[in-house]
Amino acid sequence: MTTDSTAVQPEVVVDELLNDLAQLPDVTGVLLGSQDGLRLAHAGPSMDGKMADRLAAVINGAYSLAHGVDDGKGRVEQILIRKTSFLLFIMSAGSPPAVVARNAGRDPDKVESVLGVLTNTRADEGAIGFAMVNLIKRMGELLATQARVGGTPSGDGQ
Repeated sequence: MTTDSTAVQPEVVVDELLNDLAQLPDVTGVLLGSQDGLRLAHAGPSMDGKMADRLAAVINGAYSLAHGVDDGKGRVEQILIRKTSFLLFIMSAGSPPAVVARNAGRDPDKVESVLGVLTNTRADEGAIGFAMVNLIKRMGELLATQARVGGTPSGDGQ
């Protein structure tokens, strides 16, 4: 069996999408974390591993608190934490790619992910929210497409 060396690896797709978001004006860090508080992937000028681990715990805590307000009946769409020194945007990002979850030591069948974006206080809240929604959509679309590349066709091939 041969492998297609041009196929994009899921972890590369995630890293590229996070890096693109980290390039937006006023963004200082981007984190994809699991809903149990672990870092899956991160990007940004102020986002080293230690900061990413701390932010993963923070966004998980905020997400859990918001989810618990109505006994888990509704879906958390977005959380904004505003301080005098930064803004933190949090959104549910669905299931991460299996390889990204495994690389972080997580069971891909049991982990959901949360996207966090840390900015300075000058950030355009609407633009950041829009970019986050687009990143989550693109991540799903690109990775779903990649999952079909090189697969066995169904039917008789006609």
